[in-house]
Amino acid sequence: MENKMETKPEQALNDGTFRPITRRKFTQEHTEHKQLNITAIAIDRLVPCANHPFQTYKGERLEKLATSISISGLINPIAVRPYTNGSYEILSGHNRVEAVKLLGQNKINAIIMERVSDKEAERIVIESNINQQSFADWNYSQQIRVIKIYNKYIQDNSQQGKRRDLADNATCVHSEHKLVDKHPRPKTRDKISKQLGLSSTVFERYRSIAKLDDKTLDRLCEMLDERRLGFMAAYRLSQLKQGEIYVVLDFIKDNPDTKLKSSTAKLLYDKSQDSTDKELTKESIQELLITI
Repeated sequence: MENKMETKPEQALNDGTFRPITRRKFTQEHTEHKQLNITAIAIDRLVPCANHPFQTYKGERLEKLATSISISGLINPIAVRPYTNGSYEILSGHNRVEAVKLLGQNKINAIIMERVSDKEAERIVIESNINQQSFADWNYSQQIRVIKIYNKYIQDNSQQGKRRDLADNATCVHSEHKLVDKHPRPKTRDKISKQLGLSSTVFERYRSIAKLDDKTLDRLCEMLDERRLGFMAAYRLSQLKQGEIYVVLDFIKDNPDTKLKSSTAKLLYDKSQDSTDKELTKESIQELLITI
């Protein structure tokens, strides 16, 4: 049966805070502020979200979703925003669109969300997939790309938090009263880690990996998905210097039978930290990888 999805865009339109909102609030508030409309849209007018980091259903899984829709109908409309030349960008419902295509239908019911920024759109894509699946259901590539997006939100909210604190302190000084915060605001990263079902420690390890540059991250994620190295080994690698990471990844690529263990990656990290050189040499890294 089709997974029932609750679209929970971020309630951050005015205050910038991280609060996913419920379907009830979505229909009430966004009808007023986002001109919510539901209509049947031609399939050929839909384009996938440019920043969609998830793999769509294939094979049997897609066929099961199509069968469910053919029997019960489309329970939840997809969510889109106006794009270019009369087309619409899919924010939520990529799998349902593919299932409807498989059924030979040429239209699909959609919620049209007007005036949605790129940042809001990116968040809706992530939230809708989290509501459908567990974080643990995704492969490492998907998980880490989601964390990379969340890193931007954490950074933005951190800056906003600093501005609020400065404003609070200014008010406190002006009034000559000490501001006592009996209920400290939860940190954005704590909210996100809880939503994803991760401990704070594991979440920070994901964040360390996700901070790598795109080219390095693509190579690392590919090796994670291929089980050429484990999560803890990837975390340890993310703590190395850029040039050292390249040497390790090149070595793994050139030696197909090599699987980097977390203990080996930890030794590399310790050696790098203890070294007085700017970076470990290629020869010293390869020697360690060969002998361990």
